[in-house]
Amino acid sequence: MLNGERVLFRPIQREDLPRLWELVSDFEVAVLGSPGPVLPRSLAQFEAGFDQDLTKDHKDRAYFGIEVDGELIGQAGLHRIDHFSRACELGIGIGREFWGKGFGQDAVRTLVDYSFDLNMNRVGLYVLAEDPGPSGRTARPGSWRRAGSGSTRGCEAGTRTSS
Repeated sequence: MLNGERVLFRPIQREDLPRLWELVSDFEVAVLGSPGPVLPRSLAQFEAGFDQDLTKDHKDRAYFGIEVDGELIGQAGLHRIDHFSRACELGIGIGREFWGKGFGQDAVRTLVDYSFDLNMNRVGLYVLAEDPGPSGRTARPGSWRRAGSGSTRGCEAGTRTSS
């Protein structure tokens, strides 16, 4: 388990799935956490994906449930972990009722610290450029620096931009 100042990261258990699905299936939460179009998924599909994922050995990602005072509030993790180039990306999804309370910022800080424990030296975080809400505040200017750009998107102050 990983401990932040206010959040606890723990393994996601099968019994967490109904609550987790409820939290991250909210359309606005899903839009903020998805690189592509948001497609509805049933609880059965969500559970099947979890079960299938258990059969694989993932050395390129680490996902956790986020807990506050014993309550599951979302999920977060590192993905695209590349130990050779020492880089990874960070993803987070927190239920809307927990936005604006500092849990996302604490979770991001905790995961960045964890990434350094894994010997990473570059962590990417993408959020919608126009988001004035929680994900925009998590990656506020000054917290992240521009690391480059591509033909369709770039990373500027931790925000996703399109060209």
